[in-house]
Amino acid sequence: MEILTWFGRVDLQTGCLLDGPLPDGDGLEEKLKIEQYPANAFPFPQPDLRALAKSSGFAANDEEYNKLLRERALGLVRRSILSGSSVEQDLLQAMEALDNFTQAINLLDERLYEWSRLHSQEIVHGKDLAEGLKEDENMGTLARAILSLRESREVTQADVSSTVHTLAPNLSALAGPILAARLISRAGGLCYLAKMPSSRLQVMGAEKSLFKHLKGQAPSPKHGLIFRHPAVVGSAKKLRGRVARTLAAKLAIAARLDQFKAGLSLDLQASLETRLRKIKQVGRNKRK
Repeated sequence: MEILTWFGRVDLQTGCLLDGPLPDGDGLEEKLKIEQYPANAFPFPQPDLRALAKSSGFAANDEEYNKLLRERALGLVRRSILSGSSVEQDLLQAMEALDNFTQAINLLDERLYEWSRLHSQEIVHGKDLAEGLKEDENMGTLARAILSLRESREVTQADVSSTVHTLAPNLSALAGPILAARLISRAGGLCYLAKMPSSRLQVMGAEKSLFKHLKGQAPSPKHGLIFRHPAVVGSAKKLRGRVARTLAAKLAIAARLDQFKAGLSLDLQASLETRLRKIKQVGRNKRK
């Protein structure tokens, strides 16, 4: 009777190693899953693989067996991690990095501003302040670090925009590349975003307000992350709820189209623009 183990094929009757172990990457784990044996092929209890490895000459002792087993297990884990990497996973990490850049820049901008006020009463903020102080003897190092971070953020933002245009063209066209990437990141991936109802997508990012509303401590939130969309933030306050609801419905459709690789839909963008015009027209008529 033969048995296929992680260190090769072994004859249980003679204890001989018939085939040596497959090198990493040759698909041993797939063979272990695919190989089919009759129900009575393995004795009960199952054989001691450690003893078989030593009796067949694969390992001289327990220490060598443990070392070889550890190396094979680590190899399987490495391949599993690498096989799980994808363009979408890279996008999620890049989006998180983009937010981290923004947080770091804002924090250091505040520090540079406070420092600069010790030497000047002129009120200058942001990039202009860092540009003006990059050659300063005391504050130059911090100012140059801020400028470098700003350049890195721009590069990362360009990469995110390019990736999301390819990964989710419909979502990117409706929401803009950065907001589209932020929605995908917050959902945990495009497949999860595509499964969301539009009502959940509408308030995604406003979970604290939603929980307060459920406790009766606040009104229902009208929007979350999609507030960043020009159509929502540029609307009158009374219309933002309807605009956000309409936008969320179209974004949910866009996410599903992108998830199933349906290609870019020009009708979706036109439909959104038509609906938004009607909402704003109704709002103007009511004011009259």
